[in-house]
Amino acid sequence: MADLAEQLARALITRLEPLTDELVADILAENPGYHDAALVTLPELRRSCRTNLQRVLQILGDTVPCGDDPFDAAITTGSRRAEQRVPLDSVLRSFRLGGRVVWRGLVRMAKEDTDVDRDRLLDVATTVWTVVDEASSRVAQGYRETELQLRRLDDHRRHTLVGDLLRGRGREAGFAEQAAAELGVPADSDYVVFVASLAADGTPGLAMPQDTLAGYGVRSVWQPRDQTTVGLVALEKRPLAAVLDLLRGGVRSRVGVSPAVQGLAEVGAAHDLALLALRTLPQGGTGLAVLDEHLPEALVARSPELADRLRHGVLGPLLRLPVAERDVLLSTLAAWLETNRSAAATASRLYCHRNTVLNRLRRLESLLGTSLYEHRAGLALALALIAHEQSEQGGAAGG
Repeated sequence: MADLAEQLARALITRLEPLTDELVADILAENPGYHDAALVTLPELRRSCRTNLQRVLQILGDTVPCGDDPFDAAITTGSRRAEQRVPLDSVLRSFRLGGRVVWRGLVRMAKEDTDVDRDRLLDVATTVWTVVDEASSRVAQGYRETELQLRRLDDHRRHTLVGDLLRGRGREAGFAEQAAAELGVPADSDYVVFVASLAADGTPGLAMPQDTLAGYGVRSVWQPRDQTTVGLVALEKRPLAAVLDLLRGGVRSRVGVSPAVQGLAEVGAAHDLALLALRTLPQGGTGLAVLDEHLPEALVARSPELADRLRHGVLGPLLRLPVAERDVLLSTLAAWLETNRSAAATASRLYCHRNTVLNRLRRLESLLGTSLYEHRAGLALALALIAHEQSEQGGAAGG
């Protein structure tokens, strides 16, 4: 059986050129997407068909040159088609067509030889398709290995582009347009930037944000960076609130959100603001902070040194009290400011008598040496309380 396969293959390889023409014609007729999509040029297709037919016939005829990998052509073809983005199914279909062409050629050779036992051709068929199946397997191997390498290169390229945008390169002439084309997002849309810290279990702080947004036609790019996940979201005439509503259900950690900025050129500045918004949230907590809704906290978080000076300069005498008394007075002051300086509302919130609140306020004025009703003092107290809360919660300690 093997001798007949070798004999026929060695004879058929002398007719390699017409055999190649036959395979090219079959591919063009039965696998048109291979060439019609301009992924593989006609000259390249013919070269590839010839090389692979020659290798298959050499394997069948036991004439592979010494030291050569019998399936090197198949592996090379798989790798090349992956680079050209030809679908793997289409590549394997062409190889099956090649197997059919080889089998037809061998049958023709057998018919020309009156001494060939026709029954033995069935055994030859088994040998042919075993070789073709192995070649197809090697094609798929070469394809997938190259596809993986390309995906890594694509991921690296995307990571580099996003990094360059966050560093401000979007303001360079032409760079925003180039990045937009490669990332698949618009260059001129308004953008918001999200920065999500890792959740307690080490997973991203937002669950599948890109897929969630894409389901509603919102284009975005998301990427892990420096223990966070950064997202560039194209608003494209949508209100920010609509995008936030889509993502709130996936919040698993702290998420900072920038204001909207015009175009990819400005996402570097927006990233800085999103990081600042993130810092207004306490470490270890869960929540979504839009910068424009947390501006007082952001002002304090932006300068930890000034925040600490403000905290001690305004609240110093109060902070030096025994913990129990300090905490009662701090909670009273916070409630009083939050209720627009209403003693009655403060008493209701703290479940105590209005006179108790008034006594505590007098105690605060005595300790702090200022009138709580004076405008600048009230402003300083509000900011100092924010600084104190951030200090206690660790919210200003990095992103």
